[in-house]
Amino acid sequence: MTLALQATALHKHFHVEGNEIEVLRGVDLAVPAGAFHAVMGPSGSGKSTLLNLLAGLLPPDQGEVCVAGRLLTGLSDRALTLLRRRTVGIIFQDYNLIPTLTVAENIALPALLDGAELPPARLEKLLELVGLTHRRDQPADRLSGGEAQRTAIARAFAMEPGIILADEPTGNLDSPAAAEFCATLTRLNRELGTAILLISHDAQVASAADTVHVLCDGRLRGSFATDHSAEAVSRRYLEALS
Repeated sequence: MTLALQATALHKHFHVEGNEIEVLRGVDLAVPAGAFHAVMGPSGSGKSTLLNLLAGLLPPDQGEVCVAGRLLTGLSDRALTLLRRRTVGIIFQDYNLIPTLTVAENIALPALLDGAELPPARLEKLLELVGLTHRRDQPADRLSGGEAQRTAIARAFAMEPGIILADEPTGNLDSPAAAEFCATLTRLNRELGTAILLISHDAQVASAADTVHVLCDGRLRGSFATDHSAEAVSRRYLEALS
C-alpha cells in the first residue's frame, strides 16, 4: 500500500510559564494515497499541533514524519517550504487569500511563487470543480465566506499535491456553507485522487471522510469507518473516548 503520509511515534511538548506541557505522546498515523481521513478530538487534544508537525511547520521532539516517501527530519527551512508548496496543500480556517487578487489569481499563486505558471487547463478544471468559474475575476475581498473557502480549496490543489491538510476549515462557515465545503472536498478527492487529512471537532464535517482517527490527551484512542453518517461518527467518537 502506497502512503501519502506516515507519522511514527510523534512526541511534542511546550514550555508554558515554566511548566512543561506534553501535547503529543507517541502518535502513529498513516494516510494511504488517495484516501480521505479525518482527525477528531476535544479542545486541547493536540489536533492542531499534530497538523503542524505533519506539515513540517513544527519539528517533533521525537518521531518521524514521512510525506510522499520523503522524511521531513533534517530538511532545511527552504526544503520544507518547497515541499509544502509542491507536495502538501494546506487549507486554513481563515482562508489566507490575498484580498486584492482575483479568485483565479489566488488559485494560481502557488505556481507563481514557484516561478511557474499554472497551466490554463488546470486552472479551468479547478474553477469548475469548486463551482467558481463565474466568479473567476472577482476580487477575493468581495467573496462570501463559502466562496472564499472554496477558493482556498482550489488553491491547495493547484500544484497537484500528494496530500491536503485541512485545519478546522469550516470554523468560520455557517452550516450550509460547511456542507458545501464538505461536498466540494469530497468531489475533489474522488475526481483528482488526492489524499486528504481533515482536522475537525464537528461530526457532520468529519463524516465526509471515510475514516476518523480519535485523538485525546495527545494519544490516538482508535480509528473507525464513518459510513458517511454524522450519527455514526458521533456515536463511535464517544465510544472511542470512553
